[in-house]
Amino acid sequence: MGSFRLVLDEFEVIEVPPKVASKGAVDFSEGPRFDVIDRLLEGDDRYILRDEAFQPAVDFCMAWLEEKEKSRAH
Repeated sequence: MGSFRLVLDEFEVIEVPPKVASKGAVDFSEGPRFDVIDRLLEGDDRYILRDEAFQPAVDFCMAWLEEKEKSRAH
């Protein structure tokens, strides 16, 4: 498994290892999973989303950054 990292301003989207099923087998059925990290925070507070599919993780970051930009414009 390769690693994936995407930086979007203060956010970082990183690929996490697949979950291990109850019988010890790795669950690849949902595809790769990602955590969203706020790079400005520390410790467990920095994990904004955990174990998300890629598109919802990126959509969250983009929506957050768009709202942040709108608030700057005022």
